[in-house]
Amino acid sequence: MDLILPPPAGPDVITLHDVVAWEFEDESDPVAAAAAELRAADAVICVSDFTAGEAERLFGLKDAVVIPNGVGEEYFAAVPLSAKQLTKVGLQQPYLLYAGGSAARKNLPGLAEAWRLVHDRLPEHSLALAGPRNPVRAALFAGLPRVVHLGRLPDPLMPGLVAGAAAVVVPSLYEGFGLPALEAMAARVPLLSSNRSSLPDVVGDAGTLVDPTGPALAEGMEHVAVGGAVISALVAKGRRRAAEFTWERSARRHAQVWDSVAR
Repeated sequence: MDLILPPPAGPDVITLHDVVAWEFEDESDPVAAAAAELRAADAVICVSDFTAGEAERLFGLKDAVVIPNGVGEEYFAAVPLSAKQLTKVGLQQPYLLYAGGSAARKNLPGLAEAWRLVHDRLPEHSLALAGPRNPVRAALFAGLPRVVHLGRLPDPLMPGLVAGAAAVVVPSLYEGFGLPALEAMAARVPLLSSNRSSLPDVVGDAGTLVDPTGPALAEGMEHVAVGGAVISALVAKGRRRAAEFTWERSARRHAQVWDSVAR
């Protein structure tokens, strides 16, 4: 009797974006087989040095390949939303922008405390919150002046929303990569970012990095909103740095890893 054997399995390459499921109770539960699959893979790609370090800490992976994500071309070409478009979503310039979810790692309590401390020093600015509405977010910012809850906006609006911001604020405690920071840099917008997890990997010396505490974020928000020569220089540096993070480069490096394990 002839035996029909399955074809030999191809190379197994896994890209690991973050390990938040293992670190935060309010995230989705980790996939039961994920750790074993990571250890058995022919190659593991991580999107930041930080995530590679977490993969070693949690799973014992010592040879992960770091290949950063890219940023879409639409952010390099972004122009601010018109006054009419802003009015339609309930916003006007100038505004500081937070774009993201409400998970614990996003540190919205820190952002709310910062705005409570700084809003009277930025009397012309609003704080715009883009992302899904929920009761926790609403309660954190209840009673604070000039907070605009934009909710989830269509993707085509986001580059213009970012480009028109006086600054983008990324207060996160934990990010596997930190794409909103990169999008701000690509759109030539002043960036205030937490100095935790992967964010220094992405921002480098091209943005304002602070501790993700209310007082430090408040001081940073005033610093980037007021602007000046230092901030202008960081914006230019951020644009140059963002240009290094392309999806084409990321895809090419992924293909090189696949090719190396297929031989």
